[in-house]
Amino acid sequence: PPVRSSSSASLPFFLARSLLYFAAFSGLAFALSALSQRQDETGDPALFRRMQRISGPGIVFFCLAITLASTDWLMSLDAKWFSSLYGLYFLVCQGLSALAFITLVAVWLSRRAPMDRLLEPRYFHDYGKLLLAFVMIWAYFGFSQFLIIWSGNMPEEAEFYHRRLHGGWQALSLAVVLLHFVLPFALLLSRDLKRSARLLGGIAILVLAARWLDLYWQVGPSLYPQGATLHWLDLAATLAVGGIWCGLFFHELGKRTLIPVQDPFLLEAIEL
Repeated sequence: PPVRSSSSASLPFFLARSLLYFAAFSGLAFALSALSQRQDETGDPALFRRMQRISGPGIVFFCLAITLASTDWLMSLDAKWFSSLYGLYFLVCQGLSALAFITLVAVWLSRRAPMDRLLEPRYFHDYGKLLLAFVMIWAYFGFSQFLIIWSGNMPEEAEFYHRRLHGGWQALSLAVVLLHFVLPFALLLSRDLKRSARLLGGIAILVLAARWLDLYWQVGPSLYPQGATLHWLDLAATLAVGGIWCGLFFHELGKRTLIPVQDPFLLEAIEL
């Protein structure tokens, strides 16, 4: 298990690591965004290869960094509990959240020119299939982690689930299973639903809401062992951070070309 300390001496190192994570993630995002913008402006084919050379190692680095970050930010809340699946579980959660957000943005853009002529039902069908796949992967890793800990029945491991299945947290645990897997899985099996932008947007909102519940389920029992408690700061922090991020995202989106006319694979993507 990873060695973790709650002493005040570890706080500067914890903050330094967190700063390093954000700097690395932001650096990758800004580098790829800047190259993409230059490609839209110049059409230089060398820029596409440069983005590939950054993205390949960047994905590997991101997987390693997010594993360490999830250990620092979430798993460290319980100094005795550990799981070798947790980093990969958190990575899948991020992918699911990103895909649900992208789906919502696509639904919003599909009602406005010029994307209303390009975003056809077949594209939303693909978004829906990807959402279904990530919902199933989330359930697979979540259940795998539970099954391994349940079969091992080690006190330092089982305590994580014991807290969440007792002491007033049972209802939230059931809600996470139903809203994060059962309901989206059942709905996304429908081909007609996946091809409807309006209905798929509703599923994306459900998935994002379930993601918030899952994060609260991960954190809450360590902070409120006496039972499920919702503090106003839990919602305020979500709205503040989410609002700032969305504001910056749509600000940047408004300055960019929505159709990448200089992308070498644009015609191939449209004609598929």
